[in-house]
Amino acid sequence: MSSSQYRSTGSSTKSGVCKGKLGPFRRCYCGEEAPCTISWSEKNPSRRYYGCKYWPDENEECGYFDWYDDETSDWYKKHLNDLKPKRKKPVEKENPNLVVLVRVMLGLIVLLAVMVGILLLLVSKG
Repeated sequence: MSSSQYRSTGSSTKSGVCKGKLGPFRRCYCGEEAPCTISWSEKNPSRRYYGCKYWPDENEECGYFDWYDDETSDWYKKHLNDLKPKRKKPVEKENPNLVVLVRVMLGLIVLLAVMVGILLLLVSKG
């Protein structure tokens, strides 16, 4: 389900806002609290919105979402995005097949050393 399929009031009106212990919220379609949250996406940095706890879960029926703020200028978005810390590239994990192969080879070397030791013991006694 795409984001355009979610129901939304489509307005940036600030009416209907409730004050809760954890901050402002609205009642969404399913009756739950839809808290005011801040977006830090590339497209909408620092833009506030109300969203149901089930949004954007495609398995739930509510899907309440409404922007609190109007969209900001491209200049403002660019500068906010420049100020955000850059994400580090994920460290590449070792090849699991190579790790298993090395462990098997080490195990075979240890087994060979034990067998040679036993063979030497038998030859020296006999």
